[in-house]
Amino acid sequence: MSKVLIVGGGPSGLMAAYAASLHGHQVELFEKNKQLGKKLQLTGHGRCNVTNNCPKDEFFKHVVHNEKFLYSSFSKFSNLDMIQFLKSNGLPTVEEDHGRMFPGSNSSQDVVLLFVELLRKNNVTLHMDEECTQLLVEENRIIGIKTNKASYTCDVVIIATGGKSFVSTGSSGDGYEWAKSLDIKVSELFPGLVSLRTKEKFNLAGLSLQNIGIQIKKGKKVLYKELGDILFTHEGLSGPGILAMSSYVINKEPEKIILDLIPNKTIDEVDMLLLERMNHSSNKQLHHILEMMIPKRFAQYMMDQLNTDTRIKANETTKAQRRSISEFLKCCSFEIAGFASYDQAMITVGGIKTNQIQPQTMETKKIKGLKFVGEVLDLDAQTGGYNLQIAWTTGFVAGSTIE
Repeated sequence: MSKVLIVGGGPSGLMAAYAASLHGHQVELFEKNKQLGKKLQLTGHGRCNVTNNCPKDEFFKHVVHNEKFLYSSFSKFSNLDMIQFLKSNGLPTVEEDHGRMFPGSNSSQDVVLLFVELLRKNNVTLHMDEECTQLLVEENRIIGIKTNKASYTCDVVIIATGGKSFVSTGSSGDGYEWAKSLDIKVSELFPGLVSLRTKEKFNLAGLSLQNIGIQIKKGKKVLYKELGDILFTHEGLSGPGILAMSSYVINKEPEKIILDLIPNKTIDEVDMLLLERMNHSSNKQLHHILEMMIPKRFAQYMMDQLNTDTRIKANETTKAQRRSISEFLKCCSFEIAGFASYDQAMITVGGIKTNQIQPQTMETKKIKGLKFVGEVLDLDAQTGGYNLQIAWTTGFVAGSTIE
């Protein structure tokens, strides 16, 4: 039996504590907040998108950075295992769009309460409102930690301090600093799953567009190209498609975003479609015809950008004007001013480099008995329950492989 200290009471820390206690170890968990799972309770707008019910191969397609690192750990505890874990402990899940899984109670607090019950049942000692301030290492081996209240000795320390997003929940980047102090390499950090700001100003806030083409460019180089849903904001663009894109390109200095409102047709096909509709309703004002294809507010914005009179009729529209509209619908571009900061980020991109960690155990290669799990690692994924599953998986593996 080993004495195990876990720093951080978020999803990866809770799962690590449970897995370690399940194997008979003496486990103590330290949380700087007065309650466990503070960030976890905010996920899914308080409903907690606990995981995603997709095949393993599909899951890895949604991991943005270092998915291969997860291969061995997923063989020990996968997304399907998490669904079964919740069900067997009295908290069945329900599936929504795109495989997103939520607790049947629709309450993230119930997920936290489940872990609290399991940890107390397994005699895990909870140190609430107690902040770890230092890792104690001797001869490349972890021997304990210091907190703002006392010092503790141990055989194993599992760091589950999260990233730098949602600072209000206590995620202040402590794990990165401890790693650096021990010469454990940390990649550059960026806010992830964030909205972007555009240089152009427009009055489209609140307008959403579904299943449109999203392309990100730096000069002539295409950095990202995918379909997704977007939402215009007062500062720029957000929505699922933008959030998913941000983690791929935020560290690549993107310059331009190009939106394709009719991605299933070429410019020539859009031009012919417009011509057909204009011929069919030749006496109608052009903007009424456009509003049958795209939202009214965007049609107005487009005509303003193209300096086209909103009162012009279809039969008064020139071939050049029609072509300009077709090109705008296929290639509406905005200059990127930047991305939102950590205070709006859902996750952190970057972290402790995976080549510093043993994927089978989550133990560092440099310090015996020291493990890192969850968001503090250089692992991140798209929205849809994937990031939480990474936390569950790495936490379980770290806790269940202690000797």
